[in-house]
Amino acid sequence: MSVKYRLVKRMNLGKDQEENPEKLYAQAVYSDLVGFEELLGQISEAGIPSNQVKGVADRMNHLFKKHLAAGRRVQFGEFGNFRYGVGSTGAVTEEGFETSMIKTPRIVFTPGSALRKARKETDFKKAGVVTTESKPRGEDDRPVIE
Repeated sequence: MSVKYRLVKRMNLGKDQEENPEKLYAQAVYSDLVGFEELLGQISEAGIPSNQVKGVADRMNHLFKKHLAAGRRVQFGEFGNFRYGVGSTGAVTEEGFETSMIKTPRIVFTPGSALRKARKETDFKKAGVVTTESKPRGEDDRPVIE
């Protein structure tokens, strides 16, 4: 199967911005969301009761929060690793820096070997027509892991 994409016209921020103020960029087109219940059903087809899978998932969520809050990275088998990514506003001096300048941390996911391999083997198929609307800078349609 192929990942479908469409072309979206957006403001060009490259060095050739004066000659080409807008360029076409690929944007993934998602067909639907695979819900948690559907995943539970698919896992239970392998002989593991869905209530046990749900219990493990709930416990993993609790443990992820605990370990990330303690400043640890969490390896989730071949799936990948999770860690906090931290940013802040700047200070001129060390004395001028306050903890309140630290922004809400992001959760950074680094895929494991199986997902990295799947990513490299991905092929693409053009879908739909070219969108002519430009998105304002800063808008992002990528999913956020919370």
